[in-house]
Amino acid sequence: MKKYLVDDTEYYVRMSGSGPILLMAHGFPFDAQLYDPVLERLSKRFTCVVPNLRGFGSTKLGANGRNQHGVPRVKMGRYADDLAILVSEIQCQCKLRGEKIVLCGLSMGGYISLAFVRRRPDWLAGLVFCDSNATPDSPEKARSRMELADSITQLEIQNLADRTIQSVLAPCTIKNKPSVVSAMKEMIMRQSPEAIAAGSRGMAVRSDSTETLAQIEAPTLVLGGQYDALSTPESLDLIAQQIPNATRATIPDAGHVPPMENPDAFVDALLNWYDEKVVG
Repeated sequence: MKKYLVDDTEYYVRMSGSGPILLMAHGFPFDAQLYDPVLERLSKRFTCVVPNLRGFGSTKLGANGRNQHGVPRVKMGRYADDLAILVSEIQCQCKLRGEKIVLCGLSMGGYISLAFVRRRPDWLAGLVFCDSNATPDSPEKARSRMELADSITQLEIQNLADRTIQSVLAPCTIKNKPSVVSAMKEMIMRQSPEAIAAGSRGMAVRSDSTETLAQIEAPTLVLGGQYDALSTPESLDLIAQQIPNATRATIPDAGHVPPMENPDAFVDALLNWYDEKVVG
């Protein structure tokens, strides 16, 4: 992985390929490994930029990963600003300065992508909004995230991993793809309690992004797993209806993390949309 100084911390980034930048923001409580199964094919068309977000993987939380009282918390806008700094550095390095990017955000990465849209809409050639939503947490959900943030320890991450696997993976994945289950468990268990707390608190206080949907000018692919119980196909249908230039696609035999559960179908959907709607 490559290292880039982003504000007050070093971001660890998986980079591969050449061509236009495809920036991929992972979900919670994962890291850049989430996209490993799709990178070989996507790297044939894009410069794939897949960072470990602030606090996750090898990327340290940094001073700006805490609130004014020193408590771990990263708001979605902070993650989005980090990504903008990172992309600017990579654009200069790859001699792509000023060129628009494609941004893919899954789950928490989708929240981050909407914050990015509000801040830098003119940077985007396209947006892939994957297994996420635009509404804020309900009071009950926000309280649950805060309780997780307040109580998480290294010992508790094992239980978090087990709960997460059951909630995000499709039943057919759990039954038929033990390598995906083990890879996901390993990925979650290497995260630090601080990262989990910071992300949980940031998601709990995120704003309502529903009005942002109608403001998205870039071609957008709204993508989700067939058996996603967190961002259901019906909820993603409604999101696609609110985005002016949206394409809707469903990944078969997948739950909340299609890049790991059905990577070939994920890549096919992304490339077909890119060729038709972005390249034209």
